[in-house]
Amino acid sequence: MKSWKKTLGIAVSAAGVLIVGATFFSVAGTSSGDTVEIRLAHNQAAGSEIADSIAKIAEFAAEDPSQKLDVSIYASGVLGTEKEEIEMVQAGVLDMAKVSSNTLGQFKDEYSIFAVPYLFQSQEHYYAACENSEKVKELFQSTAEDGYIAIGYYANGSRNFYLKENIPCTDPSVLKGKKIRSMPSSTSMDMIELMGGSPVPMAGGETYSALQQGIVDGAENTELVLTVDGHEDLVKAYTYTEHQYSPDIYIISTKTWNRLSDGQKELLVSSIQKANDNFKNLYNGMMAEAIVEAEEHGVTVYRDIDKTAFIEAVQPVHQDYCAKGESYKALYEDIQKYAQ
Repeated sequence: MKSWKKTLGIAVSAAGVLIVGATFFSVAGTSSGDTVEIRLAHNQAAGSEIADSIAKIAEFAAEDPSQKLDVSIYASGVLGTEKEEIEMVQAGVLDMAKVSSNTLGQFKDEYSIFAVPYLFQSQEHYYAACENSEKVKELFQSTAEDGYIAIGYYANGSRNFYLKENIPCTDPSVLKGKKIRSMPSSTSMDMIELMGGSPVPMAGGETYSALQQGIVDGAENTELVLTVDGHEDLVKAYTYTEHQYSPDIYIISTKTWNRLSDGQKELLVSSIQKANDNFKNLYNGMMAEAIVEAEEHGVTVYRDIDKTAFIEAVQPVHQDYCAKGESYKALYEDIQKYAQ
């Protein structure tokens, strides 16, 4: 299953580069007659489960032809890195992008809230806060003057540690002296240090070769990344530390947003919500299948560990975030309201 998905993703990426070079001097959405085209880019491999779930947005938008909204999706990073996609959306030459909240934190620091380890106490807390928190909604709208706003989130799962050595990650002493791939954000690097490891920041696509070449001793990510990216062939242990739930965010250019009718805006937002709900309904089953696949590849999975030592170790990250200012503290506290 995994090999054909990788092959398809590479083929689509190569084709996409040619498309970009030939036709994407400007990638802003266009109108054909009365139909508005929205171009949405993301960096998930075409043919993967995640890419398929994002493609549902186009399907849901097409269910109401009266709104004349056509969503075209460009997968596999064919339009650039996430940072480049955000910059294109800001400039109004790309309509939409699905990007990680960690990358978005490089443009709007408040988004680094989602990198705070153990911010969410459970999957239910994560969903409730992202969908209902008034302060999260304010954050989504706060970048309008920067050329974009957020109109939805993508429910990524929990991030967990995995190592080339077959030992469970039960406390900071286990990670001591180990080089761990980190997302390129200061919060993520601080987290790994506090949890005992030595962070090595790099793009997600570089992790496989880094594990293979011994540049890192492990990484932390979801079950799907473990299997779809082939890390299961290089590591021996996967521990459910559940230290982060980091959503991806759907952003849209304000130029594009402002030229949509109210009906088109409503349809686009609801299509994102439906796609997200569809993915959430499938998610736990997908993760279970991924773990079975990882175990078949020789990965030992450690569940139900006592996370107390890790939770206590990362409290300085919580304190530092709140100390940045009243708006940061208010966002943090509002998210915590949904823990119950």
